[in-house]
Amino acid sequence: MKILILIVHVLFLSGCAGYDEWRMEKDLRKMRAEALKKINVEECEKSGGKVEGVGIFGIPSCVVYYPDGGKPCKSESECEGMCFSPDNTSATAICERSEHDRFGCYSAIENGEVLYSICAD
Repeated sequence: MKILILIVHVLFLSGCAGYDEWRMEKDLRKMRAEALKKINVEECEKSGGKVEGVGIFGIPSCVVYYPDGGKPCKSESECEGMCFSPDNTSATAICERSEHDRFGCYSAIENGEVLYSICAD
């Protein structure tokens, strides 16, 4: 009898986890669809942008890439965007490709040194 009660509890709890995952995926699809409705794709493309999913949840946004994105740098003055390091060392500093490179963990670089490190989404 105890084993039967244990099996019922395990099945019940695993069912709840499955429901939570399904609900979260449903909510994410809704959030993505709502964000996409707010984007004027034609205007985005005219400005040189591209609609892409950004951040940890992949929410659609108009992403405009900087012409110097990916170029090695030592200071922000050398970049259209930020001079940053995705590896948190000044040795790997590059000009950000778009303002959306600021998702995740990175270090801002100024005068060839790490100015600060941050994780953001």
